[in-house]
Amino acid sequence: MAPALIPEAHIEVFATQLVHPYERSQPRYLIPSPEVYLKRLVADGWGSVFSIGRCFRNAESSSRLHNPEFTMLEWYTVDADYRDSIALTTELLGDLAASRTAPLGERGGAAGATRVGAPPVRITVRDAFVRYAGCDPDVFEAPGALRDAADRHGMRVGDDESDEDLFQRILLSHVEPNLPTDRPLFLCDYPTLVPTLAARSPDGAFAERWELYINGVEIANCYTEERDQGRLARFTAEQSDAKQSALVPHAASDTLARFGG
Repeated sequence: MAPALIPEAHIEVFATQLVHPYERSQPRYLIPSPEVYLKRLVADGWGSVFSIGRCFRNAESSSRLHNPEFTMLEWYTVDADYRDSIALTTELLGDLAASRTAPLGERGGAAGATRVGAPPVRITVRDAFVRYAGCDPDVFEAPGALRDAADRHGMRVGDDESDEDLFQRILLSHVEPNLPTDRPLFLCDYPTLVPTLAARSPDGAFAERWELYINGVEIANCYTEERDQGRLARFTAEQSDAKQSALVPHAASDTLARFGG
């Protein structure tokens, strides 16, 4: 539990109360990830850290791919970026596959299932949108390009939908279903129109972020941490404002202010 969390508008949380026998009860929130505490450890000089623990996310359907309570491995590596984390994750997958007698990740030996220990594929988000959604290479920069792409695919687009909304819809409907599934896949270099805590590339063209897909399902994500105090402050303010209309509003932690710099 935590008295405050790093605000993320797209994640709903569970609220509870810490009840004292002789004091006023205090609000607490089940953590959606250990980020709020791990980043404090890094900021306080603990070096590289990791956690394996239970996490909780509200307002998500229970299914084969989602559960409101789940176990998460999360780590932070000092003096490293998202490329270094690809190497470490690939090594972990190889060790995990080698430690099992059954083919890890294969659904009952289904054809096309991911061979988890196989060398992974890397593809940029831009290339994936061009290859699988038929978009132009400048789809993330040209005004109206994402809306035009959605129209070409026969998607009904509301006047109030943002480029971020359209990006997510096209990603889910036309990119993810067509990603190769024979081996692990790292989808890299996300457009900056998607608000995250990822640092931008030196030329500012993309966010240094990746997501790992196995059997076509996103199971991990990573990014080079943003350290610019101004951007961190804007992210916190924007996400905190959006959080006020969430199903379960929560207090915002000062973790990012301590982590940046």
